[in-house]
Amino acid sequence: MSTARLPLYYTFGNHMHWVDMEWLWGYFVLPSSVRDMLHFCEETGARGNVNFDGIGYEKLAVEAPEALAELRAAVQSGQIEVVGASYGQPYGLFHHGESNVRQRIYGVRSVMRLLGVRPKTFWEEEFDFFPQLPQLLASAGFQYASLFFQWTWHTPHVPHETLPAIWWEGQDGTRLLTAPRNALNLHQWPEDFAGLLENPLLAQMPTPGIVQWLELMPSPDWMCRSEVLLPRLRELFDDPRFELRPVTLSEYLEIARPHAEVRRYTLDDLFHGMSLGKNGDRLRRLSRHGEQTILAAESLSVLAGMCGRPYPSWNVYPTWELEEAWRELLQAQHHDNDECEGLCGFVGLRSYERSLSLAGHIVERSMNLLADRTAGQPGRIVAYNPLGWARDAVVLDPQDQQLFHVPDLPPFGYKVLDTAERMLAQPVEVIEDQAAIVLRRGELAVTIDRLRGVIRQIISAECPQGLLRTDCPLADLLMTRSGVEERFEQALVTIDSTGPQPIVRVERQGRDGACVTVRISLALACDAVDIGYQASNLPRPDGQMHASLRTTIGVNLPEMRLIHDHPYGLSEVRAEGSYPRKYPTGDWMTSPQVFEQVQRPFTALQLLDLTTESGGLLYLHDGGQAFLRTDNAVEQILTMYDPWDEDAFHTDLAAQVRIVPHGPIDNAQRWRLAQEFTRPVLVAQSNKQSGDLPARFGPIWSDAPGVALSAWFRETSEAGRGLETYAGSEIDHPTILRLVELNGDPTTVSIRIAGSVGAAFCTNLMGEIIAPLGVITAEAPMSGPLLWSTLSIDLQPYQIATLYLDLELARKVARDLDSYRSVWATVHRISE
Repeated sequence: MSTARLPLYYTFGNHMHWVDMEWLWGYFVLPSSVRDMLHFCEETGARGNVNFDGIGYEKLAVEAPEALAELRAAVQSGQIEVVGASYGQPYGLFHHGESNVRQRIYGVRSVMRLLGVRPKTFWEEEFDFFPQLPQLLASAGFQYASLFFQWTWHTPHVPHETLPAIWWEGQDGTRLLTAPRNALNLHQWPEDFAGLLENPLLAQMPTPGIVQWLELMPSPDWMCRSEVLLPRLRELFDDPRFELRPVTLSEYLEIARPHAEVRRYTLDDLFHGMSLGKNGDRLRRLSRHGEQTILAAESLSVLAGMCGRPYPSWNVYPTWELEEAWRELLQAQHHDNDECEGLCGFVGLRSYERSLSLAGHIVERSMNLLADRTAGQPGRIVAYNPLGWARDAVVLDPQDQQLFHVPDLPPFGYKVLDTAERMLAQPVEVIEDQAAIVLRRGELAVTIDRLRGVIRQIISAECPQGLLRTDCPLADLLMTRSGVEERFEQALVTIDSTGPQPIVRVERQGRDGACVTVRISLALACDAVDIGYQASNLPRPDGQMHASLRTTIGVNLPEMRLIHDHPYGLSEVRAEGSYPRKYPTGDWMTSPQVFEQVQRPFTALQLLDLTTESGGLLYLHDGGQAFLRTDNAVEQILTMYDPWDEDAFHTDLAAQVRIVPHGPIDNAQRWRLAQEFTRPVLVAQSNKQSGDLPARFGPIWSDAPGVALSAWFRETSEAGRGLETYAGSEIDHPTILRLVELNGDPTTVSIRIAGSVGAAFCTNLMGEIIAPLGVITAEAPMSGPLLWSTLSIDLQPYQIATLYLDLELARKVARDLDSYRSVWATVHRISE
């Protein structure tokens, strides 16, 4: 009597990308990967999933349209499903909120345009997780996901489950039906099949399914090819114990749906497995700077459009130039540029530079026009706030280096500075003796140890007893080189009083001429301490995270909690895990690999608050995201060497941090302080005797303290291609506003906008209408003759909302060129 065969589902994901792979292997990579995948399916009857970067599909369309046509036919037939579909396959955790939004939007648009389907399943081969990601994915139209990330150059940790499916719940409560990490997941090597069919989970799991990653490229210079995988898969198909059922990932998840349970993972449950901190986080800093520059260019473009002609460009701002800056940034954020900095990161660096060049030029010419149209006379300065809330700022006159105090600078708005506003800065008192230097302003004081060059104590109104533990000074340095721990014990301490405020300069000396310069000052615009770390020709530390160049933060706060941020969110972190991180011992492709056990790592995208209910120390940084927790302190990795980069190590270091002593504050306040630290007010000087615009203007105001207006930009109707309910279909250059609720509280936010509003919609990330919004006349938030409008929207805790608006002031003003036809129509009639 024959035994019934056990139903066993099988699917695969074929991961490949234009970034790095085509850069280094050549044009054949993506076309050959497509064809090897289709050959793999034809030989076995397998169904699977394709995971290319969005820019890769665009390159296929140009470089190998026939291969794209073959892929499109397989996708249309249902044999292959498009998964992931981000534009640049980033480690999303390492990049900021709006970059993650645009990664999903631009990727979905590429797939819809080129393959004729809308992606619905998130599955990336490299680690891509943060608590707000389910909300972003669902808002872009995704219904399914997988949290199986393959070990390659990184060693990600994700909790193992015994279920075939879970409901992955994000910080805001959004849920996606998800394939979890489990013992039936396979990596791309045929050797990974060994022992799989004896795993007891096959019999224990309802609807068991094998989920495998592949990286197919039929080249002798590559290890994952269908020819080496097919024999093992044929054995699986022929095994008499199992009835193998080929599926795509979304098909498998639908079958497993009845068995799914909710899982709300936090960043304490996962580890990215990357050498975060490598090379001074140079590429991550460029990513942050690039996003912030583009966001400033976008909001300036909206403002310029609302001010009417003349525009900074020929048209009311051409979105192509801004979108091209985003495309360069998004491809530079690709995981291979983070992982393989020594192999391909030099190309990613050029993409970051091009993105910054495109966006920076838009900022420059927009600011110059704004200054000429508002200042009224040459030489006057206009200040622009690129953030969506009013702020107090200190602005430096570019000519005479004098300071202006600018109170209540409007959100996404500007102000012409008056010489009467030149500030007599509250002087910083310098107190010196042989043992220490104290910088004091009001109740804020920082004490620098003159012998060791470290910060011994910080005193503030909120913490008069001192924030720092006496046994844990700030700005200390430690790294391991050639197996020897190095503490940079020698220090030369001097005071620089040539600038607006005195700066203590510390030269920290290590072995063999190793030197790091530490600059310590009081912040100009707030009660905080600024610390800068600089080095050139820094000797290379040993290649492990615990050998990196680190600095320690230890605070005098009993029952301290840690609050960190991640893309568009903040949460508490315990950092109690221990995880393996692997490295090569030589050539990255062929040498044996060794492991380091990384103890208690965690990330902080922009901020870390060491806090209690009554107050704490808010630690802001400009891009150094890697932290390690010890028993009684926290270490920040300033730079590290990654053996995956072989001989490459960036010997320069430039890092800035800000220490903000504080009383009770909420997450929205923390987030705003972090943005203000790295997004300074923009300034330009007028060159003309003109001035047709008011001296102070901000086009949009919000009243909800827990909500941040995070992005303010425009697009054209092409963005809605293929979307039936696209909100911008009847609006010329719709204006888009992004909002995020940061405190975890339901709230109603009222938004006042200059001018009348023809239409307003709440939409998903793609611009598809969720609900129309009512608009009424509003009281003006500032003086001026303009009509103002207001709209209100209810936000749930941690919600990221998108509004599409038809603003009367922002509508394009066409030139009356017909009145000037004589300039062109008859000028060619020149008598002989």
